[in-house]
Amino acid sequence: TWNSTSFTPPEKKDLVIYELHLRDFTSGDYIKTAMDSISYLKKLGVNAIELMPINEFQGNDSWGYNPSFYFAPDKAYGTANDYKAFIDECHSQGIAVIMDIVLNHSYEESPLVQMYYNSSTYKVTSDNPWYNVTSPNPDYSWGYDFNHQSVYTKQFVDSVLTYWLAEYKFDGFRFDFSKG
Repeated sequence: TWNSTSFTPPEKKDLVIYELHLRDFTSGDYIKTAMDSISYLKKLGVNAIELMPINEFQGNDSWGYNPSFYFAPDKAYGTANDYKAFIDECHSQGIAVIMDIVLNHSYEESPLVQMYYNSSTYKVTSDNPWYNVTSPNPDYSWGYDFNHQSVYTKQFVDSVLTYWLAEYKFDGFRFDFSKG
């Protein structure tokens, strides 16, 4: 149940953003513990919190730039309802919440990789509708590279972003490696 139903985020030009990586900011019940610091951040003049990648990633000890599952918050930091409560509390204190999201690449646990994967070459197959077999950006390439020219990738990205905006009420995104 959302308590803050009429939040309006600050104008982009007025944002004072605090970049917060849950694992490094707290210990224990990560997102629940971070909720205790919202008032403190507000006193510092922060009016937006950028949560570094929180969607499910490989392993439990990461900065989140190795995503695998795009529609789930990472279990290492808390439950879906814990994240929603955090965002709701931020909104009630006038703080926007921005999600740092990685939509340039993902890793082998991703179902989008697994469905079209060649285990002998360790690459996705050429009929994969979402990924490039070989990254067009060899100097800066991680994991499996999304093909952003593909209509399927575009639809996937739209679905992911819409989901986080509607289901969690994030106020915006910081796109990782957008030049990729």
